[in-house]
Amino acid sequence: MESSWKLHHVGIPVRDLDKSLADYRALGATSFQDEFLIDSSKAAQYLVYDKTPEPTVVTRGIMGKMGPLGIELLQPIEGETVHKELLDSTGEGVGHIAYTVDDLETETAKLVAKGFPVILSITPAGQSRRSAVYIDTRSKFSNLIIELIQAN
Repeated sequence: MESSWKLHHVGIPVRDLDKSLADYRALGATSFQDEFLIDSSKAAQYLVYDKTPEPTVVTRGIMGKMGPLGIELLQPIEGETVHKELLDSTGEGVGHIAYTVDDLETETAKLVAKGFPVILSITPAGQSRRSAVYIDTRSKFSNLIIELIQAN
C-alpha cells in the first residue's frame, strides 16, 4: 500500500438496506449520515468493466461510522454492477476497502500496471476527471476489491 493512501471506509453490499440499517443500529455502536442514491445516468461517465451499463445502475447507499471505522452499506436496486455481482457470488459482507489518494490517476495506473484491472470508474456530472475507481484485486486479496477515491 502506498504511503499516501488513507483508509476511508469498508463497503458492504447488502440485499435490504432498511433491514441492515436496523441491524447495525441495534448494536448501538454506529451512526449514519443521510441515505444517498447512486444513479449511473446522472454521472458524466459511469463505466462497469469499461462499458456504460444498460440498463442504468441504481444503488441505494448510506455512509456511517462504527467506532473509528467508516462503513458504507450499498443495496443494488437496478442494473448490473459490482455490488450486485458480489451479492450474487459471495453474499453480504465486506466487498471493498476504500482509500483516499492524493493522485487518483497515478495510483490507478500503478495498480493497472501490476495487472489489476479497473472494474468500476465514476466521473461525476459536471466534472472531467474521475472521482473514484474500483480495482479488481479479488484474485490476490481474499476476494476483496480496492476502491480509490480522489482526495479533495
